[in-house]
Amino acid sequence: MEKKVIDLELIDEYVYMGEKRYRFKIKNTNIVINVRAENPEEGANKAIELLKKIGYVDSLSGSYPS
Repeated sequence: MEKKVIDLELIDEYVYMGEKRYRFKIKNTNIVINVRAENPEEGANKAIELLKKIGYVDSLSGSYPS
């Protein structure tokens, strides 16, 4: 099974109704994922899990630059 590498780019970090939220864009696409998380790394992991749940890819490895 081929693995697809997903490069996430953090495009926004903000607080909404007392919760910290992060918006990630999949590089080279117009796909934006908005998640609630305590830090960017947790947000990237949640974004990857969401992509798995919606069937964007079956298995993937992601990268988020530190």
